[in-house]
Amino acid sequence: MGMSKTSKKKKQLPRLQVALDFESLDDALAIAKKVAQFIDILEVGTPLIKSEGMRAIHVLKEAHPNKLICADLKTADAGYLEVQMAAKAKADIVTILADAYDATIKEALRAAYDYHVEIMADLIVSRSPAITLAGLIDLKYKNTKLHYALVHSGLDRQASRRAPLFELESIARLRDHPRLAIAGGIRVSDIPNILAFPLDIIIVGGGITHAKDPCNAAEKIRNAINKYSK
Repeated sequence: MGMSKTSKKKKQLPRLQVALDFESLDDALAIAKKVAQFIDILEVGTPLIKSEGMRAIHVLKEAHPNKLICADLKTADAGYLEVQMAAKAKADIVTILADAYDATIKEALRAAYDYHVEIMADLIVSRSPAITLAGLIDLKYKNTKLHYALVHSGLDRQASRRAPLFELESIARLRDHPRLAIAGGIRVSDIPNILAFPLDIIIVGGGITHAKDPCNAAEKIRNAINKYSK
């Protein structure tokens, strides 16, 4: 018997993540409060973790218990310990550098298995992101593999206007790639082109947090995601 129209499973829309790249936890909390209604994932940015420590993760989760929290550690070593620390602070997703040693990534996956968090491999420093990710696809600890791959044009690199979309096409062609995320100077006008690819998470930082009206900026991006998702 065919499936009725009402029983068809709806495709999940890409999730919107805001990068809270602040020095001050108070500043991050203030912006998070303004934009939370349009956001799925709150990212505790690397500068914020370096400034405020793991408590920033815990405080944001307490303030927004119904939101996922991404701890942007960009772990390069001590994979198990750093993921464990973030998990104990109530992170849901933890980032690790895709260019870290395989042993480090495996240790991060072991911690993810033990503490029930997800791992996002950040391709920010990869010279050849598709080649880097291809080498990681089969890495696992027991049944736990990388949950996400992040195609990422960092803050300093954005000055050259090298958009992450440049790398996304080759990544999307890979066999059995993890769920995909994108970050790096994303604007509302980029959303239609970005959504030509099978993205799970769209990460926006300054486009929301540095806007004159962060709430309005977040709403516009959310509406664009809803409009252009196929």
